Amino acid sequence: MEDFLHRHASPDVTYADLRSVRIKTLYIEMKNEEITRCVSGMDSGIGIRVLSNGAIGFAASTDVTRKSAQQCLEKAYKISKNLKGKTVRFEKVNTEKGKAIWKGKKPHETVSIEEKIGYMKELRDLASDYRNVKNLTLTYSESLIETEFYNSNGACILMSVPRTAMRIQAVASTEGKITSVTGSVGGTGGLEIFMKYSPEEELKKTCASAERQLNAQNAPSGVFTVIADPELSGVFAHEALGHACEADGVIAGGSCLAGRLNTRIGNDLVTVVDDPTLPGENGSFPYDDEGTKTCRKVLVEGGILKSYLHSLETATFLGMEKNGSARAESYAAPPLVRMSNTFIEKGDFGFEEMVKEVKFGVYAKGSRGGQVDTTKGTFQFSAQEGFLIENGEITKPLKDLSLASDILSIFHQIDAVGKDLALGHPGNCGKGQWVPVSDGGPHIRIRDVRVGGG
Repeated sequence: MEDFLHRHASPDVTYADLRSVRIKTLYIEMKNEEITRCVSGMDSGIGIRVLSNGAIGFAASTDVTRKSAQQCLEKAYKISKNLKGKTVRFEKVNTEKGKAIWKGKKPHETVSIEEKIGYMKELRDLASDYRNVKNLTLTYSESLIETEFYNSNGACILMSVPRTAMRIQAVASTEGKITSVTGSVGGTGGLEIFMKYSPEEELKKTCASAERQLNAQNAPSGVFTVIADPELSGVFAHEALGHACEADGVIAGGSCLAGRLNTRIGNDLVTVVDDPTLPGENGSFPYDDEGTKTCRKVLVEGGILKSYLHSLETATFLGMEKNGSARAESYAAPPLVRMSNTFIEKGDFGFEEMVKEVKFGVYAKGSRGGQVDTTKGTFQFSAQEGFLIENGEITKPLKDLSLASDILSIFHQIDAVGKDLALGHPGNCGKGQWVPVSDGGPHIRIRDVRVGGG
């Protein structure tokens, strides 16, 4: 495939690239005593982009033969010719030949499906210690994504990335009350990921939380000081800041951070990073889907907005450096600007120190989702659970806890950043396409947050 693009591209094609992707997956679901799904699969195909006369055409196929590739190239070229009035340019295109074959220390294939199911049964048995947990769903997933990337500038990149994850849903009930809590662990690598991030500990934490929620009181409503745990601080990093830093949204007028580079958007305690080079994290990858080598990106440093996330197109358009942030869901989709592992950097505060200084507030843990409007800069998140803080002590458990604020205020309101940075909760971020990500941070304390209760 290395010479294919040169041989077959039309003379007026200024750039072309080809991705050949092979994805191997295994998914096992256990509900209580029963294995309800056990599915393995294989998917493969090619995706080709063509840049001609300022427009990008894209075409894909599940047929990976040269004949099919030529048909895709011709189709992508025709699409680009029909997109009139575009002014897309690519600068600083990768020309290197590289290889990044990530292998797990305990590869998936070294453990049989029967052994994996046996391990899930052992996990399930741990839930027997929680008498009010009536239903438990465990989901094991593994994948291996092998990619070949070529472009018309001579780049040839071969990469392989394995991922492993366990997701847990615990449903607790008693006396007509019912609650559901989810948890997950995982990352890039083989089954050794479960040594780094323990499914056993995550299961215990999830079941305990589900039981606590049965007797939790409704969260208070009003404006309070909030301490967010590492998982929820990761949601702030990803949802409230990361999406607003995606340069395609900035260019399209969909980000409240447009035109604010090198200006203060937060307290000087706040540094936010997006880093796909972290070993073992779910959002890690060696090259993006345009063949750009990945790197650590400091989005906010000491409260100052320092950078956006870029593809070749957005970096060229804004006259900035590309930074390996173009990702595609599969061979069948073109790359978009996306995050990887996004987190708030650790600070100097201890957790107890943060709590002790709060006269009345809430401690918010985990995430049940939420919504963000990056154009207006507003957001609303729901915590998985919460606790009341009274006179410097954590007291009653809370339920139905939501937080609302705006992007250009919330990072100014952070007045303490913990030293207990944590990642490890795998996720999938949707933006028309789904890609694996991770987020996290330390405990953070935020003053004057609007809190809503049930």
